[in-house]
Amino acid sequence: MIPIISKKYKHILGLNRRNQEYVRQYNSSSAKAIADNKIVTKRVLKKELIQTPEVYKLIRSKKQLQFLDWDSLPKSFVIKPNKGTGGNGIIVFYGKKKGQEAWIRPNGNTMSKRDIILHIENILEGRFSMGSKKDIAIIEERIRTDPILKQYSYKGVPDIRIICFNQVPVMGMLRLPTKKSNGTANLHSGAICTGIDMESGITTYSMHMPGSSFRTDSYKLIETTLDLQDNKPLRGIQIPYWNEMLEIALKCQEVTKLGYIGVDIAIDAEKGPVVFEVNARPGLGIQVANQAGLRWRLEKVQDLKIKSIKHGIRVSKNLFGGEIEESIEAISGRKVLNITEKISVFNKGTDISKVKIRKSVKREIVKAFMDTGILTSRISSTLANRIGYLSATKEFNKFNMPEKFENFKEAQEYIDKYEKEICKNEDIKRLAKIVEDGEIKVRPVFDIVIKISDAVRIAEFVSTDSQEIPQPVVIGRADLSGYLIDTSGTF
Repeated sequence: MIPIISKKYKHILGLNRRNQEYVRQYNSSSAKAIADNKIVTKRVLKKELIQTPEVYKLIRSKKQLQFLDWDSLPKSFVIKPNKGTGGNGIIVFYGKKKGQEAWIRPNGNTMSKRDIILHIENILEGRFSMGSKKDIAIIEERIRTDPILKQYSYKGVPDIRIICFNQVPVMGMLRLPTKKSNGTANLHSGAICTGIDMESGITTYSMHMPGSSFRTDSYKLIETTLDLQDNKPLRGIQIPYWNEMLEIALKCQEVTKLGYIGVDIAIDAEKGPVVFEVNARPGLGIQVANQAGLRWRLEKVQDLKIKSIKHGIRVSKNLFGGEIEESIEAISGRKVLNITEKISVFNKGTDISKVKIRKSVKREIVKAFMDTGILTSRISSTLANRIGYLSATKEFNKFNMPEKFENFKEAQEYIDKYEKEICKNEDIKRLAKIVEDGEIKVRPVFDIVIKISDAVRIAEFVSTDSQEIPQPVVIGRADLSGYLIDTSGTF
């Protein structure tokens, strides 16, 4: 069954309305001709320096197929029809059977050279093309999936579809190949579709079509991957290169002149974002993946005057960021923090159990900066002294250590030599080497009880005299586990 889409049925875009109000009205015949021809699409995008998979061979006739040099092909490649629709006719090969003229598909099955020739002949005859017209077979590069998304995909190449209208990205989804889909990201073949929050690039709801697409067109809500040894949660995945992909999608719209467009982008481990294809009639399953209707979003941006690609992206994030749910926290399972948050810093010696049961204890409420660029959190020595670490700071300063060190090795040698003696003061947990105001220094580390949002914890803090820290407390990534940092203040 298709899950309820948050009481927004009237906002859903149907097939007829899509074709009449958006495809016909905003996509000219010449623009559709570009989108419907993958070879032409590649040429047009290449002029704008937009990356697409490398083409190894173009097979235009059965006679040409007879003289194909199979040994010149790499062990892994993809075969697809030039004018195919809905992912039909695409076959992915992962490798070649040793000592045989047979190639391995993602599900482990093999295809002989004869089988592949028959498939290419079917492509040439137009079996997978619109209107069953004669077609061209493309043999092209197989993308090596980015490691972040690879762990969620069954062998094939996941891709991200972004729908743009009037120069604004309005909706996106991640499509993950499964064993059933044979390495393709085709939803009707059994791939997983996962909605994406437009502001953050974080995945939300996930759907899968469990039955045969010929019998049913309904989706089932799922929470994890399906075919992996350790199935992983699908919510809360941060899509790499998100902002760059939004920009690429709008560039594709600009160069193809499609007013309503779907852009499919994969992420190569070395090349980064690579455009698979552009679509003048993108499917409507993306609404199910996002649990939101396209119609409302399209109407929202229809009459806007968009000045530039960056303007279009800002509009998208402002209008549709977090629109999928009241809070991304409910979707990702992680608490969202702004880049600057007020936190509680408790005095030295505070019993954490008393804080947890809300007993009155001395504390200071201060602004803290969330910085995933550092590992260990920082606290200004002024604040540390004020909450009870003055004597520890004085004890540390008695050692008259060098004001700076030439390199980290020299600093570590100092720590190895003096840490045991300095840490005789029970408040100094250890010594840390840090970069402070552009110089390498050794500073004391204190255990301090803090409260971020509703969570209470004991955190390690490096006491610093730096004038460059943006707030009296800077929270490093060691203490940000389980949180999402919203740099824009959307939430």
